[in-house]
Amino acid sequence: MIESKYLDIIKEFADNTDIIICILRGSKFAYANQALQRNLGYSLEELYAMDFWDVIHPEFRDLGRERGLARQRGEELQESYELQLLGKEENSFWVHLKARYTSIEGEPAVIVSAFDINERKAMEADLLRQKESLQLMLENNPVATALVNPEGKTLYVNPRFIEYTGYNLEEVSSSQVWEEKVLSEMPHRQEIMKTWYHNLKERGYSKGKIVLRRRDGERRFFNIHSVSLPDGHIILAAWDISDQVEARKILQESEARFKALSEASFEGIIISENGICIEANQAAEKLFGYSREELIGLNVMDFTAPEAREIVKSQMMSASQAPYEAVALRQDGSRVPVEIQGRDFIYQGREVRAAAIRDLSERRRAEEEIYRQSTNLQALFYNTPDGVVLCDAEHGVLDINPRFMEHFGYNIEECRGCILEEVLVPEELREESAFMSRMVSSGQANSRESVRKKKNGELLPVLVTMIPIASSGYYVLYTDISERKEAEATIQQQIEELEAKNAEMERFTYTVSHDLRSPLITIKGFSGLLLQDLEKGKTDRLQKDIQRIINASGKMEELLEDLLELSRIGRILNPYSKFPMNQLCHEVVELLSGPISQKKAEVAIAPYMPWVHGDRRRIAEVVQNLLENAIKFMGAEEHPRIEIGYFPSQGECGFFIKDNGIGIEVKYSEKVFGLFDKLDQNTEGTGIGLALVKRIIELHQGRIWVESAGAGQGSTIYFTLPAVPDSMTKGEK
Repeated sequence: MIESKYLDIIKEFADNTDIIICILRGSKFAYANQALQRNLGYSLEELYAMDFWDVIHPEFRDLGRERGLARQRGEELQESYELQLLGKEENSFWVHLKARYTSIEGEPAVIVSAFDINERKAMEADLLRQKESLQLMLENNPVATALVNPEGKTLYVNPRFIEYTGYNLEEVSSSQVWEEKVLSEMPHRQEIMKTWYHNLKERGYSKGKIVLRRRDGERRFFNIHSVSLPDGHIILAAWDISDQVEARKILQESEARFKALSEASFEGIIISENGICIEANQAAEKLFGYSREELIGLNVMDFTAPEAREIVKSQMMSASQAPYEAVALRQDGSRVPVEIQGRDFIYQGREVRAAAIRDLSERRRAEEEIYRQSTNLQALFYNTPDGVVLCDAEHGVLDINPRFMEHFGYNIEECRGCILEEVLVPEELREESAFMSRMVSSGQANSRESVRKKKNGELLPVLVTMIPIASSGYYVLYTDISERKEAEATIQQQIEELEAKNAEMERFTYTVSHDLRSPLITIKGFSGLLLQDLEKGKTDRLQKDIQRIINASGKMEELLEDLLELSRIGRILNPYSKFPMNQLCHEVVELLSGPISQKKAEVAIAPYMPWVHGDRRRIAEVVQNLLENAIKFMGAEEHPRIEIGYFPSQGECGFFIKDNGIGIEVKYSEKVFGLFDKLDQNTEGTGIGLALVKRIIELHQGRIWVESAGAGQGSTIYFTLPAVPDSMTKGEK
């Protein structure tokens, strides 16, 4: 409580201080000193008519009101806080305000004192702006920057540091990591690090050049500057000088040394001061078409094309060391694409800029050639008759050409991203495909014939060729060899047929030299005996000798006729026609009705047999020969029976003629179809019948074979003919 006798003393003190002081009763001013009136611009009378909240800035007004009312209610509150007051002229200023609840002359009151902290707040705002600006500058600084604490732990690295080194903050957090990773390529790094820390401690800064190993293993050269802060932290700044190391060596040497090195350079070198050329090498003379004397004294813009002058000017003004592309203007007015890399330095005591200028004409021509080759390759890719797939190193499909789509039925959406093996290779060929993939992954081209699966499940014979592409994958070429395979199959079939015909020819030769010779020998021998008997007058044996000669002649004639018939098959064929096999079999049985009746044999013909397309006369010969053969070898069977039937076979028609005759042993099942091979030499005929049958069946692309359970068990001869499509027999019965 403040007694009234002290109140005047307080007011007198308050009116003579710069501290803002006021007394509040409720929300009204009971007193306001000169400092408050002066800062707010209100008179004392005006303040007495106002609430205290009226002089608080609107942003803090609710806060001031809430705290004032709470204080009047006797609640314990923080005595001091900061806020803004609002003057009569809408001027605002910051104060550090302290309010204390008391009583004056027995009535509750609040004494408020405040210090003007406007200047401090302005300084804080300025510091915040500076901090934000510093942060923005560090984040966008073209120089790699890092902050290290006194213990050697890295606290901050900016984006350029990450770009230069490839390491983020977590990866370079300690000095040990710096030594083992970042500086691993630098000789004597431990001694250098020790010297670096020593200089920081003694001088407060350290600088030098280092060899840095990027995260990807690349070695780079850097200039590094470091500064020790008062609190022991270290600011480290570095910039990549790898591309300028050689230029720096040249520029640091004497003028003579510089000239010797610059003249050996393939790049044009221009040294300029304030944009005026003061030195040039021979490569620059050749590049720009001026002599060295003509270049010196020219403004660099004089040999820069108009469209490139802005970028050259901006690079020079910013002292950028980054390479960039521009267009040079030659003395004859022609333009040359160039790459320029400049650096500011001290040369003979003068601040100059050196620019290394590289002629990009060859590179551009190379790029055009690469583009041309790429275009040609693309044209080849899309127009080659082979199916082509481009795969990445993981065997995923990147692209396919139109012919691949034709070959296999897939489109690009169905293939892209898929594993090629899973799309095309049949399960049984996966190991073969994996072997080829391993070879191409190791950089070896390889090729082999195989088959690949179409989208519809069909298998396509192809020549698979895999060609590696350095570091990026490989091409797979699929050449359709189905026609070639068909041709090879045809050739192989023809070879087999020729081999069979050669074998038959050898047998034929043997027959001519052996089987035909026997009757000739008989004729010759008995003719000689006949002459001897005539000379001696012995006539009683003449008739027997002549009969033997006649028999031998007949045998030879029979053999010759059979050989002639065999030779005609394949050369003399009748036009093919369609006919029902039932009808043909009945006609042949009718033709052989005499021998069948004589043998008292029963012949059963199946009620249904398909139509046949072929030489009707020759097929009739087949049936006739087989029936005659069955009758001939019926033996002493009491109830001879012959059955003619049909059996279904995939892609062809099968027929059989079955008898219950003498049968045949298995070991003779092939010999019976041989030329002049007779198992029983006492039977009639020459043994050429079944050879004729086999020749006719094979000419019709069919097969023939015999089956028998053995001697006395009968035999069945089977033969096939190609199936006739239903469309050929439509409407026929």
